[in-house]
Amino acid sequence: MRQLSIDHFQYVDDILREEDVHDAQQADRASSNTGLFVILGIILTLVHGFILYLAVATDVWVGIPVLLHLIVVGVTAFITLGQYKLGMDVPFLAILSVTSAVAGVFGAAGSLFCLFMYAIFRQRSHSFKEWFELIFPTDLISKPEDVYNKIIVGRDENTINYGVMPFIDVMELGSEEQKRRALSKMTMKFHPRLAPAFHKALKDSSNAIRVQAATSVAKIEGQFMSRLEKIEKARAKEPNNLHILYALAQYYDDYAYTGLLDAEREILNRQKAIDTYKSYLQQDPNNSEAWAAVGRLLFRSKKWDEAADWFRRALDRGWKMKSMVLWYLECLYRTGDYKELRRAANEYGSTMLDNADLPGEVREAVQLWAGR
Repeated sequence: MRQLSIDHFQYVDDILREEDVHDAQQADRASSNTGLFVILGIILTLVHGFILYLAVATDVWVGIPVLLHLIVVGVTAFITLGQYKLGMDVPFLAILSVTSAVAGVFGAAGSLFCLFMYAIFRQRSHSFKEWFELIFPTDLISKPEDVYNKIIVGRDENTINYGVMPFIDVMELGSEEQKRRALSKMTMKFHPRLAPAFHKALKDSSNAIRVQAATSVAKIEGQFMSRLEKIEKARAKEPNNLHILYALAQYYDDYAYTGLLDAEREILNRQKAIDTYKSYLQQDPNNSEAWAAVGRLLFRSKKWDEAADWFRRALDRGWKMKSMVLWYLECLYRTGDYKELRRAANEYGSTMLDNADLPGEVREAVQLWAGR
């Protein structure tokens, strides 16, 4: 199974996290009616300039410039009100209406200048969250900061010795109380790599542990469906967003091998992960991790010929990653293509033999098939 980082589900949280209302409003103001504001601002500047010219540089009756000014102000207010009733955010248009009504050409030109300055300074502005934390800094000290402070003052030595035991060992060797506590933690912080421990708990000799494990599995399945529904809604809103599409593929991928969902649903999740990865690769074909994921999923689905062809295409593209090479060799072994297996082991296996991170059995197998 592939390596999983501690923050492996961060991509899902990033997709599902709701945007701060203040930041959303700021983003809306930056884009709402900007084009209309610029066009209207330029027109008003010219029109009010012409009205000022009539009032100052000509002998026309003074009532005509005043009447024209009132008409222009009314039209501007009507346009602004119409945009507001349509549900648009109209702060710039409102400023333009007020300033042009009061200061004429100077107000219209000044509003355009304000938009120009806003566009410049907005690039360096803080989000509402950052601004709030600058004004009201939190007094809470994080765990890394606490450890660092203790090291600095010389209080880093601990008289208590702590041990670490995998959850699956707790399910095998722990007391009933320890198993209950472990199940509670695994449920709250579920990760696909905890699936073997849940399997062990579901077969425990204690009826109470089996019931708690089954309840936890039902809760995890419910959470999976709930989060999946949210990702699907986010994708429906932004169908062209590749980040959401890739997150959806990863999410199906992560839950394809938990062993907790029923067998049919696992097969369905695996196929959906393959289809979603392929849809993503149609738009971003240079993502080597997505290529490797599709090949791995095909292998897990026992489609060894298709998986071998998929990995061969990836290797031909120059993606000679350790994981891809190993999966490719395994596919060739499953299909019985020993001739190609020897050739591939001889061509790609050189990077494996000196890799100390690989188990000795793997290096020995590659060396055997490479004829070394």
